Amino acid sequence: MNRRPLGLVAAAYAAAVLWATIGPAPWRTAGHQVDGGILNPDAWTAPVTWTTGYLAEIAFNVAIFVPVGVLAALLIPRRRWPLAMLAGLGFTVVIELVQVPEPTRISDPRDLVMNTTGAVLGVLIVVLARGVRRAGLVAASLTEGALPSLTDAARPSADLGFDDIAVEPIDAMPTAAPEPEPALAAVPADRAA
Repeated sequence: MNRRPLGLVAAAYAAAVLWATIGPAPWRTAGHQVDGGILNPDAWTAPVTWTTGYLAEIAFNVAIFVPVGVLAALLIPRRRWPLAMLAGLGFTVVIELVQVPEPTRISDPRDLVMNTTGAVLGVLIVVLARGVRRAGLVAASLTEGALPSLTDAARPSADLGFDDIAVEPIDAMPTAAPEPEPALAAVPADRAA
């Protein structure tokens, strides 16, 4: 799969998220930021951190990072999908750290948690979609009877050093020996009665 176009989409989306989160704010931000933002341990335990804010703001913080998780999971090799979750966490940590000294931005532990939740949801969407796709392909191959034969898929490759192993097609395999005729059939007809 050519991941270059997907990488360009991911870069464009990351730039849009950065612009929305750390770019110049056209509005005046008044919030409940504890001094030091996410760097202050008191911010993580302060009631104002977890009890203030609108549901729409929380939902937006999750939703804006779902595509981050999806794109990261699609760009990172399948077996390393947990790295996509870490990429989402790292991206939001960078954003929140840049927001700490900004007077028009609020660095908030709740934002960090909600953004990371969105990235994790995006990764899980990709992992589940791949699992459903794989299950569908397996089910389709079972219903069509298109299971690979020994001669097609299981033949050892030459680069593994199995050149001396001969694999015969299933059709050419020897069949069972014919059954012997019953003893009465060997007796002549004039003696049988």
